[in-house]
Amino acid sequence: MVDQPSDEDRAQASPRNVERMWKFVENFADKSGSYLHPQREITEFLVIGLAKNIDEVGKPLCPCMFFTDKQEEIEKKFWICPCEEMQRWKYCH
Repeated sequence: MVDQPSDEDRAQASPRNVERMWKFVENFADKSGSYLHPQREITEFLVIGLAKNIDEVGKPLCPCMFFTDKQEEIEKKFWICPCEEMQRWKYCH
């Protein structure tokens, strides 16, 4: 079981972008036939990470991946989720 995100975790990203990313992941799941993780706290950590990357670099880079140069990754414009969980189980881990 994963701990609930703390207020400190939530403070890492702007409330505006957190709200935008909640809408994004919910719409993406609806349109793609994938699902939000059954443990809502895992999805919340994902949403916080996406929002934090928007705050930092202007794009919702996958927070599960390590990018040595986020700006270079943005310029590639190629963000396919490599997560085995998404491909296999149809939900983001």
